[in-house]
Amino acid sequence: MISRHPIRAYMRTLASHLGKLERANAEEVVREIESHLHEVVDQAEARGEDLDVAALLQGFGPPEALAAQYVAHIQAGAPPPAGFRVIHRVKQTVTRGLYYSMGAFGYSVAIAFLLLALAKLIEPASVGMWSVAGGTSITISWSGSPHPDARELLGYGLIPLALAAAAWCAEVTRRVLRVLRRGLP
Repeated sequence: MISRHPIRAYMRTLASHLGKLERANAEEVVREIESHLHEVVDQAEARGEDLDVAALLQGFGPPEALAAQYVAHIQAGAPPPAGFRVIHRVKQTVTRGLYYSMGAFGYSVAIAFLLLALAKLIEPASVGMWSVAGGTSITISWSGSPHPDARELLGYGLIPLALAAAAWCAEVTRRVLRVLRRGLP
């Protein structure tokens, strides 16, 4: 069995030199490199080969230098370190139009669900989720039953469902906008 202690020591040193990166980026770099190293060791063990882990790590260079390359790549857009697939980020620019459009769309959907819940409180007979044609069609309507034979499915249960959907849409929109904000020029 090949000792993995040198890999752990290398990764600790590498992680300690990635402090200039956001935590998520640093963790992603460490995770990718560590998984690559363990994959190489696993393959060597499966073939019954004796792998020189020190030589493998030497191929990556000193952890301080590798960390500096990743910091430069992620922060300044320098070319990524060569050798294996790790965080090939393309510097993306998000237009303000896309950012505001996503915000308007997401929050509009959240507001529509909120208004649906409020409308059900104000006009309970006119707002609901209706089953039509023996359950083969379902309609959410603000103007009453869409068909004389339709039956309402949720009743006042529509209110918490609509409020939960509003909260979910608002939270997803907030998270998407937070990601998009990073790409604004």
